[in-house]
Parts: sequence; structure tokens; C-alpha cells
Amino acid sequence: MTWIAQFPGVPESVGAARKLVRDALPFFPQVGEAELIVSELVTNAILHSRSGLGGALWVEIRRRRGFIRIAVTDEGSAGSELSYRTAEEVADFGRGLKIVNELADHWGASSEVDDCRTVWVELASPAEATSRARTQKPSSWGV
Repeated sequence: MTWIAQFPGVPESVGAARKLVRDALPFFPQVGEAELIVSELVTNAILHSRSGLGGALWVEIRRRRGFIRIAVTDEGSAGSELSYRTAEEVADFGRGLKIVNELADHWGASSEVDDCRTVWVELASPAEATSRARTQKPSSWGV
């Protein structure tokens, strides 16, 4: 099942996106983690893209057997390329993707048409995650 919603690039959209997660995933065991992830990704879209300058952003939630996928697409930033900064590089600010990395089973980002960017996250259900050998997460990169 898939849910897609468009939100204005304003701070109030963070709470609305969290509600979308709760409504879409009422029985998913990691709904709290999914809410935190969507909060971080929507906040980043508002702060670091044209979405926060009077634009919009899109949240997509796909529920599949054994996992969910959350994707946030923003309107991009003129002239910026995807980059990942370590926690040491950003000191007091910018730890959101570190949180996402810790909570997600997989995540990544891509540039889309018209300079839009999408950051996606996958969370496996506990039964699925237990059955995998999760000795080390693959390297991920983000915005």
C-alpha cells in the first residue's frame, strides 16, 4: 500500500508528516522510529531546499511485506549537489542524518528531474530484521 502527500515548505508540515506516518502505519512496530525519521527528513527539506522558500515537498510511504519505505522529495537547491557531512563537520547542527542512519536499515538520496532531491529510508519489520545477518550496515550517503 502507498500513501503520498504534498505539504507546503513550512515548519508546521513536520507535524502533519508525522501524523501521516501514524495514520499509514498504525500497527507497524517501529512507528515511533518512522515518525522521527520523517521529522528529520521534512525538517531538512524545509531548511535546506527551495521547498522552505515558499515551495512544497512530498512524502511517500510504501508499506510492503516485511518493510516500509519512506521517501521525502524536496525542490532542491540551486547549484547544490548531494553531499554528506559527518557529525564532526557540523558540531552543533546537522545531526539529523546521523539519527536517520542509526534508525534505518537502508537509506540513500538521489537527484531528480528539475533539481528536486529525494531522500529515502527503509525500515524492516522486527521479524524480517532478525532473520537477516545485520553485522554491518552498508555505507549510505545523503543530502
